Amino acid sequence: MSTSNGSIEKLIQFKKRFDLVLNSFLANKLSEAKDISPEVVPLSDQIYQIVKNGGKRLRPAFMYHAYKGAGGKDEAAILHTCMAIELLHTFALIHDDIIDQSVSRRGLTTPHIFFEQMHRNEKWDGKSEHFGVSAAILTGDLAHIYADEVFTTSPFPMEALKRAYPYYDILRVEVIFGEHLDVLGGVKQHFDEQGILQMLKYKSGKYTIERPLHLGLALANAPENMFTMYSGYGIPLGQAFQIQDDILGLFGDEEKTGKPTDSDIKEGKRTLLVIKAYEKANKTQKNLLDRTLGNPRIKESDVERVR
Repeated sequence: MSTSNGSIEKLIQFKKRFDLVLNSFLANKLSEAKDISPEVVPLSDQIYQIVKNGGKRLRPAFMYHAYKGAGGKDEAAILHTCMAIELLHTFALIHDDIIDQSVSRRGLTTPHIFFEQMHRNEKWDGKSEHFGVSAAILTGDLAHIYADEVFTTSPFPMEALKRAYPYYDILRVEVIFGEHLDVLGGVKQHFDEQGILQMLKYKSGKYTIERPLHLGLALANAPENMFTMYSGYGIPLGQAFQIQDDILGLFGDEEKTGKPTDSDIKEGKRTLLVIKAYEKANKTQKNLLDRTLGNPRIKESDVERVR
């Protein structure tokens, strides 16, 4: 228990230091947006609100501790550069919420719904839903641009950045492929456990843990064997993290998770829970799953039966 509590305390302490840097960066971005036009400020502000209202900062924490553990000494440089993967994560969340048609995250209205409501309230021309999705896509893209800017303004020497940038590139590629595999899981009629684990490897294992660790190691100029060792640790841990997240998404406390606990069922999200449910279900239960998964209009009583 002491080891677990110590790890949590380290994460909390890191988050406090890191958030000071991140909040300062985003406050500057808000000022830049105001200088362009008051009408573009909501895009920057949505990014700021998502970052301010939650997030455990796991990805930057893994990157930071890999760097420090491999002998890295420049505290200011690593805290600055860690912002890249947190802002990249914000981009991924915004686009993921559009894809999943989610209405809330971290207790906030998701950006596409926020902008849809703005359009409706202002009585602008066109379709509110289309405007909401369009503005949210641009907001996610803006978060991605901010992430890239962090790298180009990093205080690290160019030699260190050249070592790290290939890992940043592959992280971005892998999270897109992982998301696509996740989307396929919601539409393909046959998706097995191996397919789920493959998706989790790329959407969570590599994206959440392995590549952030690699980024920290590269910036610290760590030996090659550490990269291999950290991959063996990071990928299965990331898969386990996402499986636990899916469990919380169905059985968790909405006030703590900030997301509805029926959204995965209504979206028809193919998780390991769903695969195992089908494996163990009798004919009647399979009919229930077929009828309810992916149906946005199911009753709460049916949601509970699926659980």
